[in-house]
Amino acid sequence: MQVFLLKDLPGKGKAGEMVNVNDGYAKNYLFKHKIAQPVDNKIITESKAKKESDAFKMAEEKKAIGVTIDKLKATNVVLKAKVGENGKMFGSITGAEISSGLAASGINIEKRDIVLPEPIKAAGAYKIKAKFNYGMSGEFTVTVQGE
Repeated sequence: MQVFLLKDLPGKGKAGEMVNVNDGYAKNYLFKHKIAQPVDNKIITESKAKKESDAFKMAEEKKAIGVTIDKLKATNVVLKAKVGENGKMFGSITGAEISSGLAASGINIEKRDIVLPEPIKAAGAYKIKAKFNYGMSGEFTVTVQGE
């Protein structure tokens, strides 16, 4: 019997999927506990519409991320920090500081999405990577200047 899952069912599928299960299992357990409902034409058309809607939303999100990545490539974030005589900073530059520098440039990226391979502890220019959904990422330059 083919059923439409209302909740995740371990080993069978996730909510919103249509799966095949035994008739007794469906009638005695899944329907009774409101985990699934029988498949009919209404559910099939709603499922197709939802898949198309999700695909459209994903395409729009990817376009928006692509625009942000293009903006990032042309962005140079300049941060000022207290630097000693040898060019080393007192402390380090964090993802939060870089995120606020990007926000000043009109690009909003969460601090957790900024990938710092190692802490920035000296003045100079650095290539920094920002990660996004769908495995997309972009690079931009951060220039640290001493005060």
